[in-house]
Amino acid sequence: MEQMTLCIDISKCTACRACQVACKNWNQLKAEQTKNRGSHENPPDLSANTWNRIVFMETRLADGKIDWAFFNDRCRHCDDPPCMEGAESLPEAIVRDDSGAVVFTEKTKELDFDDVASYCPYGIPRKDDVSGRIVKCTLCVDRITHGLKPACVQACSTGSLNFGPRKEMLRFVEARVKALGPEANVYPDPMEDHNTLWILPLNRKHYPLAQARPIPRRQQMAKTRMPIAIGAAALAAAGLMHFRERGLHDPQRKRAETNH
Repeated sequence: MEQMTLCIDISKCTACRACQVACKNWNQLKAEQTKNRGSHENPPDLSANTWNRIVFMETRLADGKIDWAFFNDRCRHCDDPPCMEGAESLPEAIVRDDSGAVVFTEKTKELDFDDVASYCPYGIPRKDDVSGRIVKCTLCVDRITHGLKPACVQACSTGSLNFGPRKEMLRFVEARVKALGPEANVYPDPMEDHNTLWILPLNRKHYPLAQARPIPRRQQMAKTRMPIAIGAAALAAAGLMHFRERGLHDPQRKRAETNH
């Protein structure tokens, strides 16, 4: 399958959270008990039952005005996923599909969660205490491999979420950045290494976004020792290719945001 890319234009996001609802609906994720924390932002974090969420970002600009933006936080679907290195002891526990989706399979329940999570520079993976699996956004691999858009993109009414072949999305990104002005840019960087991209209307310094960090030496050594074999057969074995008609996150960073 052709490599696909999800592009999120935060200048068009209104925080309606239809994407959150659609994600839960399609993936049959349970609702979670939350409480009023003095903000419309809810839930407060990703979890085993919340694979994407809207982060509220408020910035006071130099002219005294307030910029209020919304960041749809989720897996970046890296082209060279560090999390796969954390799962090298169990081939096919984490696979990268030809579509660009990085998928955690049923086998992740046999992995050490803390070890796998330590490899993700964005703090995305979560453990499902009921099933024992490590979970996150799948890019709706079971939809896109059958010609459908991800559930979140299908539900977005403002045009904030866009999905298509990678080359087409890169052209879209270039045009939007140009239209938004000189401060507009793309996150994460370098954009060639990820299949989830965000268009930011202002300089990145205005947003408390998690940045990719260098891979620790022990992880680099692990990468050298044993490359991971992946393929469509792994997805089939995990039951992720079954077609059905239903249906920024770094924990330390988020704690810092809460204190602002």
